[in-house]
Amino acid sequence: MANRKNKSTAYRVAVGGAKGLLRLLIYLCVVLAIVFAGKTAYSFGYLVFDETPMAETKEAGQDVTVIVKEDESVYQIGQTLEKKGLIERPVIFWMQERLSDYHGKIKPGTYILNTHQVTEEMLAILSGENTEGQPVAESTDAEGTEK
Repeated sequence: MANRKNKSTAYRVAVGGAKGLLRLLIYLCVVLAIVFAGKTAYSFGYLVFDETPMAETKEAGQDVTVIVKEDESVYQIGQTLEKKGLIERPVIFWMQERLSDYHGKIKPGTYILNTHQVTEEMLAILSGENTEGQPVAESTDAEGTEK
């Protein structure tokens, strides 16, 4: 009978130890997930508020022509800017536009942007608030003839 009691006690100790180890592993996984999520959120936030142009110097910057179409979303415009080498990631551009004073103000048209410009400068140009160095759009009067 004493032998049977020792076996059940040993079994309970082993199960209790296994439960404790499993609990410790779960806590460790939760902590690692929180650290990973925090690191990812910090990196994303840093890129959103970072004002580093793609070209390191103004002399190294290149002018690039960008065409914004009427029905393009901000993310699609970001994809175009990424293809042209003006920004690093479209999702970052999308978030920067959402948080800027230029939210919802991007106008369709043809623009000349530079790889040394930061996103805030590009948004000012794309919204029509900074027209310096931009091609002049031809205007027409009410009858459709060019002025």
